[in-house]
Amino acid sequence: MKRGPNGSNGDERLTGLTAVVALFGFLLFLPPLLTAFDRGAQIFNVPVVWAYLFAAWAVVIGLVALLVRRSG
Repeated sequence: MKRGPNGSNGDERLTGLTAVVALFGFLLFLPPLLTAFDRGAQIFNVPVVWAYLFAAWAVVIGLVALLVRRSG
């Protein structure tokens, strides 16, 4: 990992970004947001709530993958 101007190696920044992604993932799966998508509608014969769950999961996994790639 690259060293910052004050000699730190960026571990604090990575830790902060990881916490932000974890909080974002937690917020995506809170019941009030889930119930907003639970209306009985369907997309390609898949309930909207299931499509939302899969998409939110994919976004969180993608963000974690970006963090891992950037951490070197």
